[in-house]
Amino acid sequence: MIAYMTLVKKNIQAQFEYNISTYLLIAGQFIAQFTFIFTFYLLFQSLGSIRNYSFAQALLVYGCVNISYTCGEILGKGINNISELIRQGALDIYFLRPQAILLQVMGSGVEISRVGRLIQSFILLGMALNLNEIEWNLIQVVTLFLIVIGGIILFLGIYLFFGSLTFFSIQSINISILLMGSGSDCLHYPVDVMGQRIQQVLTYVFPFAIINYYPFLFIFGKSEQVLFAFTPLVSIPFFILTLGFWVYCIGRYSSTGS
Repeated sequence: MIAYMTLVKKNIQAQFEYNISTYLLIAGQFIAQFTFIFTFYLLFQSLGSIRNYSFAQALLVYGCVNISYTCGEILGKGINNISELIRQGALDIYFLRPQAILLQVMGSGVEISRVGRLIQSFILLGMALNLNEIEWNLIQVVTLFLIVIGGIILFLGIYLFFGSLTFFSIQSINISILLMGSGSDCLHYPVDVMGQRIQQVLTYVFPFAIINYYPFLFIFGKSEQVLFAFTPLVSIPFFILTLGFWVYCIGRYSSTGS
């Protein structure tokens, strides 16, 4: 882990070699998301509510999911570089180092520019907590914490799954970019505002509902099922499965040669 933190530190230092560019990217990430929030606000101003969810409730979902997604992207975005590493034969170098290959890949892809979006997400979360008239108890606070942590683990697992597929088809990572980029926008809304087929996909195929639907039913008082408060923990076995898939795939990797 010390070696991983050292790699992350060196990577960040390298990005700050171009200070102005890095600061502009951070500011750009911070500002860009407000375009989405503005349309988000206008939508609720026009409709009043969506499936009995108020703007304040939807904003709480958005803030939590965006924190999880951004942290997952900061930590796991390097996995998206695997296809390029394989094509260039650069992944072979990682096998020569006495460190876990996955940590090397993740550490080399940390992008500090995402911090701008992370700061904005925390601001929106604070606004949502202020706007919502929720009488918080200990279980609800723990649930909110589990949503964020479980979401980070879930997004890392999805990055890892598609990164593992890259060993069989180096273009499969494009599916990950589509899902985690444009496709992730739908996660900013509670799952039950969408069509039934989409709900099924986001529950049973890619289990996003465990962080942006079931636990919020409990927080918003729409359900008294205490078990819903702990559904984000399902992300742990999901990550373990994808990690096992990664180990299997990395074991079958036979190098690209030189």
